Amino acid sequence: MRILFYSSTFPHGTARIAGTFNLELRRALAIGHDVRVVAPRSFVDVWRSRGSQSDRIGADDWVRETTGLTATYPKYFYTPGVGRHLYGDWQWLSVGRHLRSVVKEFQPDAVVSYWAHPDGEVGLRVAQEAKIPSVVLVGGSDILLLPRDRRRRPKIERVLRESSAVMTVSNGLRQAVIDLGTDPSRVATIYQGVDDELFHPGSQADARQELSLPTDRKYLLWVGRMVDVKGLDTLIEAFDLAQQRIPKLQLLLVGAGPERGAIQRDVDRRGLNDFVRFIGPQSQSELPNWYRAADLMVMASWSEGLPNVLREAVSCGRPFVSTDVGSVREIADSRGGPAFAELVPIRDATAMANAIGRALRPEYLAAAQLFPRRSWRDTADELVALLQRLRGESDLSTTRKRVAPTETIHTETTRLRVVLTSVSASENLTATVSTGNR
Repeated sequence: MRILFYSSTFPHGTARIAGTFNLELRRALAIGHDVRVVAPRSFVDVWRSRGSQSDRIGADDWVRETTGLTATYPKYFYTPGVGRHLYGDWQWLSVGRHLRSVVKEFQPDAVVSYWAHPDGEVGLRVAQEAKIPSVVLVGGSDILLLPRDRRRRPKIERVLRESSAVMTVSNGLRQAVIDLGTDPSRVATIYQGVDDELFHPGSQADARQELSLPTDRKYLLWVGRMVDVKGLDTLIEAFDLAQQRIPKLQLLLVGAGPERGAIQRDVDRRGLNDFVRFIGPQSQSELPNWYRAADLMVMASWSEGLPNVLREAVSCGRPFVSTDVGSVREIADSRGGPAFAELVPIRDATAMANAIGRALRPEYLAAAQLFPRRSWRDTADELVALLQRLRGESDLSTTRKRVAPTETIHTETTRLRVVLTSVSASENLTATVSTGNR
């Protein structure tokens, strides 16, 4: 199967850890299928990275050399902070010609895009022009936060409504998509995976030796992009409370972002410089040692989808404390077994500090060691099955359009939908033959 993947959230030469979850899924899809990636870069990003050594390597060359995938990175323009509801139009005006040339040369069977808006709008448009199925993958905030913009919401709703299918990474997000008016039969929950060759339990002592970390400390680990929504102010406050009660407790912050300076000032103000370490960004291959070296993973976000870092951490056998947001509860579900996670309300530093104390008990670590890992191959196989089903429906719909009047098409569609529902009752997506979303 030939799959065209479109998203601006994808690694390149100067942002090698951006969208690594998309990279891992694309690599898994490339096993047995032909995958072409178009990952537009904003003019701001291109301007900021101009002249750097990494940029001179070439974004597409770096991806090809390190992953074997073919990717292109056309530049797009937009109006920063203004007219966000028009971002899809700006992207299409910038990269539409490039996408058309890729479609003409590659002849994809389906388009998969990530992030409902603006990327999903562009992915839907190119799929509709090519008359092939389109699947939009939603990440979390694109469904939970962006629709609060009254001018942007109709754009998002249209993408969800007209795409052949919507893929969510949790049942919580699935319900949020349905609440935005999407037909439930076209919403599929396909959980993300992890690289099970990287993320698995291992020796804490060996990991700490590799990272030159003392063996007599208790380490909390946070991994992510330092932006406001991650609630790092609450995390620092919670850590301040916890370290006053728990001897030799330290916090490791892995990542970077625009809030880095504000977080450092908060740490300075609280006198926590000897207890909080800023590690900086780490690659996917480096992360497993940080997870294994830690005693506990922590997250204080006030909005999330199904955060990959928590699944990676628990796949490495580490318990976690997190705010009860998005679909985190689906990761924390021990399915009747011993608990390996604690969930707390958002912006409640006291509750988080208390939960940290509980989750550092040995039984939480023992329970996390038993967490069942799910690989990216599992995710890719389920997505391909969805695409193949949609591709078959698209071909059948085209045939019916040639040989039957509209009324007959409606009747046959209804009949086939009932049959497919009956044989697919255990699946998250009910297959439907329909031309209404083309």
